[in-house]
Amino acid sequence: MRVCILYDSKHGTTEKVARAIKEAIEGYASVEVKRISEVTTFGDCELVIVGTPIYYEKPLKSVLEFLEKHSEELEKKKVAIFIVCFAVAFGSLVRWHIQSHYIKPLKERIHGEIVGTLVLRGDIGNIGEGEIEKAKRWAFRLLDF
Repeated sequence: MRVCILYDSKHGTTEKVARAIKEAIEGYASVEVKRISEVTTFGDCELVIVGTPIYYEKPLKSVLEFLEKHSEELEKKKVAIFIVCFAVAFGSLVRWHIQSHYIKPLKERIHGEIVGTLVLRGDIGNIGEGEIEKAKRWAFRLLDF
């Protein structure tokens, strides 16, 4: 299986997650990690994993625009989404908010099959090892789709 992990990041937290995911699955799939500004096409990728941090209560504009621009190509791919945000720290009180304000805008721009979403707790330049491990386990399960 060929996997493309595409992300954007302001302070490196989302990039750290993307690279950890690659490390977790590269023994089981051909994996490529790229910042979205470096991507022109997905080519032969069967699974596309897209990552974004949340800033000012929204996914990065660059990621939303990227998904819109490539919506036709994504229709033919399996897609998974991960976000990194601090709101998770508030527990179940913000679950609806995270789904409707962070995940939904991403899903609305993906017309292909969405095989998974993941919300990780992190902040500017920092993410705990527990969250990194959660991302690795999640990515490994995505290979079954």
